[in-house]
Amino acid sequence: MDRYFTVMVVPEREKGVKSFRIPRLAFHALVFLFVLGIFVLGILSYDYWKILRQVHQNKHLTLENRQLKEQIQLFQMKINTLTEDIERIETFEKKLRVISGFEKVDLTRPAIRPNSNSEVMEDHSHEHEVKEDNSQTFFQEKGTIRDKLKDGQNSEKFVELKNLYEQKIATNFGLQTGYAFTKEWSDLTKQSFSLAENFADFDYKFNLLKDYVKDLEVNIHDLDQYLLDRESFMRSTPTLLPTKGWITSYYGPRISPTSNRLKMHEGLDIGAPIGTPILASADGRITFSGKKAGFGYFVQIDHGYGLESVYAHNSQVIAKKGQLIKRGQIIAKVGNTGHSTGPHLHYEIRVNGTPVDPFYYILD
Repeated sequence: MDRYFTVMVVPEREKGVKSFRIPRLAFHALVFLFVLGIFVLGILSYDYWKILRQVHQNKHLTLENRQLKEQIQLFQMKINTLTEDIERIETFEKKLRVISGFEKVDLTRPAIRPNSNSEVMEDHSHEHEVKEDNSQTFFQEKGTIRDKLKDGQNSEKFVELKNLYEQKIATNFGLQTGYAFTKEWSDLTKQSFSLAENFADFDYKFNLLKDYVKDLEVNIHDLDQYLLDRESFMRSTPTLLPTKGWITSYYGPRISPTSNRLKMHEGLDIGAPIGTPILASADGRITFSGKKAGFGYFVQIDHGYGLESVYAHNSQVIAKKGQLIKRGQIIAKVGNTGHSTGPHLHYEIRVNGTPVDPFYYILD
């Protein structure tokens, strides 16, 4: 009898008791399977709960990853804006160096290369033939901050930063060894590793801009110290654009509309309505005021230090010969006299009698 278990079933109303004999071994087996089933069901339920939790975390991480990428793009836009600001400061600093004499450059070379396809509106008899020059201009020379940022991904510093970020990401994933191969196995892991290049690019550009701004600050400080003793020279330096208008022709070689040959344009043409006031670009003394062949009504100012400025094709001259002039004082009005094909001011700067590009001097 010890080899069996007897199970008795007693109905509530009916007569007769039913009994079943179950072998002990089978009973133990059923109990074991029941306990095992409960255990397996518990494990599956726990795993299912973990999966649901992981799915929720993945949704959260996906949203967070998208926001992170958008933030990186925003940082890149801010860096680009900062780069443009630094470029303007850099150009301004270069101009200050040139006009103050702190840095010596060839002022007879155009500061900005004019567009060869732009329409030429005026012609002047005071142009002379030149050979075409394809050299780099002063404010377009290579080695600027933008060039350095573009070449960043080829630098050793960028590669070093990228490797450091990849190692950090690998550590977070527990892939300290062999991560260079492991990261190819999973698209999600590969996507995470792709952020290393974005992080490195931002870090590299930020550090480069920070160092560049620091150097630029030192340069401007040196220039400021140099200019403390140059106040008189600065007052006599033609840094003002003499009239309000738009530049229709730059200093430099251009195709003359009359001879259809390449000639040198020795100043800036500023288009403006007739009668627009023309201001002296710096302190000085009027050395000529009146009509001049080819120039029409013409004003010339001697600023000292070998600097002269010329204002041609005026409709009216106001300043008189020998008069002392201050920067910003009205000396004439825009016109269309002399060899001119439209209302404009022809503006020149001459250093020791040699015409140079006024853009080296203009600060506004």
